[in-house]
Amino acid sequence: MKRFLSIILLAFSISALAQSNIPDPPKLQSVSVIPESAPVTVKITWLPSDSTDVAGYIVYKVVDNITTTLDTVRGRQTTSYEYTASSANATSERFRLAAFDNDGYKSTITEPHSTILLKSAFDKCERKTTLTWTNYTGWGTNIANYRVYRKFTGTDYQLIKTLSATTNEYVDENLANGRWYCYYIEAVKNNGTTASSNSIDFTASGHQGPSCIKANYASVDEDQNIALNFQIINSREVTEFQILRSINSDDNFSPIASFPYSGQTQILYTDTDVDASQNIYYYKLVAIDPCGQISKSSNLASNILLTATSTEMTEHDLEWSEYRDWVYPPECRNNNTDGGVLSYKIFSYFDGAAQEIGNTGQGGLSFSNNIAEYVKRCHDKGIYLTSSFCYYVEAYENTQDIPQQQISRSNVACVYETPIVWLPNTFNITSKDESNRIFKPVLSFVKDYPYEFVIYDRWGQQVFKTTDVNVGWTGKDAKKYYHTDYYVYTIKYADYKDKEYSKSGTFYLMME
Repeated sequence: MKRFLSIILLAFSISALAQSNIPDPPKLQSVSVIPESAPVTVKITWLPSDSTDVAGYIVYKVVDNITTTLDTVRGRQTTSYEYTASSANATSERFRLAAFDNDGYKSTITEPHSTILLKSAFDKCERKTTLTWTNYTGWGTNIANYRVYRKFTGTDYQLIKTLSATTNEYVDENLANGRWYCYYIEAVKNNGTTASSNSIDFTASGHQGPSCIKANYASVDEDQNIALNFQIINSREVTEFQILRSINSDDNFSPIASFPYSGQTQILYTDTDVDASQNIYYYKLVAIDPCGQISKSSNLASNILLTATSTEMTEHDLEWSEYRDWVYPPECRNNNTDGGVLSYKIFSYFDGAAQEIGNTGQGGLSFSNNIAEYVKRCHDKGIYLTSSFCYYVEAYENTQDIPQQQISRSNVACVYETPIVWLPNTFNITSKDESNRIFKPVLSFVKDYPYEFVIYDRWGQQVFKTTDVNVGWTGKDAKKYYHTDYYVYTIKYADYKDKEYSKSGTFYLMME
């Protein structure tokens, strides 16, 4: 019985001795994500164990509520460990510690500390970001506050806000478009100990518009409306395109047409609400993003305004406005495009037939045309001349890519000459020259309607009448030749203002 009691006392003594050899645990201070670390790194810091025979520390990670050994570090005075395989930028991670001595005895495991997980949501429309984060755990109720740190391109981190221990959200507003930003959160303990979150960075850019929008031309068409052509390259986050117009200025634009985005690479539009003979209109195409904001704009395109005046009879002076502008945004340029206007070509537009009559260089905005020779040639050939002499101008893009060269046409501008009507006082119906066998007015600058040419004999009887400016009297009808005698003519005609004139006189019909 005594022997049995002795064995029990010895076992109790050994157990007590073993219990007294367990080392004191370290004091876990913080688990902190190193901002911008790559790979993502968590730094664990602690105060060393009070037991002098501690040989090192065991680092644990809690995964799915199971404490697993992560690593071992040696040395009692070692007070930090960096975990470089962390996923703390995606999830909050928990860590614990224990000390071990030279005899292999291990201390109790500390309570876990968890990292702060920071997330952000950037609002492209409002140009703001909302930061949210998880609570730091491990200090209990001893968190004093949270601090928000920020840096952007070209700066170091700066403290931008201090928030209460119960706050887990901060909104940073008025971010500059296109600027890179980086944030992290710092928890502060009552004693000044800190722990940082993962860092979040992004570029505060809005919705991505097309990579390029080009205004190919604004050109006056045959109906004197303005035809527009725009090219779109690589559209992205676009809800619609809008054509903006400004009158007599390159500011104060307002929309005149919109086109929902459907993958189009070209937009054609004809502006009919214009007076292209009086005004210059400036156009551009803009892309509208999902926020309702303009994300990309084209270069300007404007119509060419041409004016034509007659300084003296048969001398016509033309002046026109400069085309704007084929100066594309940098992202739209290529090696074949120098930009601007290469030259202007001038066309006459008489009786609906166009003919190039001259050209000027890039800066030439005027031209003179004398039609005296043209009028003489028409008279010699007996060709009817209208009272209106019209012109238009074409601008040509300054580019080496000739197949893709853009052209803009001006309005049609006309000069109206005062009517000239001349009639001979004699004509010979038996002349050897067939052209002399017809009696008709020589007309210049007269409208072809209203028109009336009448011939009477000496007794006032009408012998001929026509309303066709090209028809004359042959001195005969289906039954007979008229006698050699004096006859009277009357002619009624109108000028370009529809002002009516009348002229009368006598002439002698003769036969050889």
